[in-house]
Amino acid sequence: MVEVFLMNLSDRLDVPVEKFLNLFTPRRREKILRQKFLSDRNRTLWTELLVRSVIAEKISRPLEKIFIEREKNGKPHVVGCNLKISLAHSENWAACSVGEISSGVDVEENFSGALDIAKNFFPAREYRELLNLDGRARAQKFLSLWTLKESFAKFSGRDLEDALKLENIIGKNFFIGSAVVGVCSPPETLPENFSVRHLPL
Repeated sequence: MVEVFLMNLSDRLDVPVEKFLNLFTPRRREKILRQKFLSDRNRTLWTELLVRSVIAEKISRPLEKIFIEREKNGKPHVVGCNLKISLAHSENWAACSVGEISSGVDVEENFSGALDIAKNFFPAREYRELLNLDGRARAQKFLSLWTLKESFAKFSGRDLEDALKLENIIGKNFFIGSAVVGVCSPPETLPENFSVRHLPL
């Protein structure tokens, strides 16, 4: 079974990252520090610490001994561990999916430009469906579709632009505040729920 874990980032976007950098390899430190804005550095840092804390608990290894590396296609993997992971973050949320089989996860809050995106990239039926909605209903529907498409791209290895054109993706959506989470994995392994974690600052 795939599990999904979320963490609220709203109280840690302006926390100096330097105190946590010793938990990362030199390559990951460089990647984090290369980002222009402190809030973006924190989103990257805390999303990785979230999944590392989950893995550390599952395999009984200290968090500082868990390392995430990227394959050539950018897909993350845990060094020296068979568990499969996927990572995502939005404005205020970090998300990860963890399991013995591959999965993809996405979390989104931003609804801006939804109709233009849907018109240019989504199937015509989905675009028409969005046109018939408004307000919060339209926002949730768009974000539900988008997160499933992006999580499917991560799960399957397909290009995101190709995934945006697909209909009837089998996955699962979760809603938390204004955020929508999408997760894709083999149907029999989709999670029934998610867990919210809080790591100490």
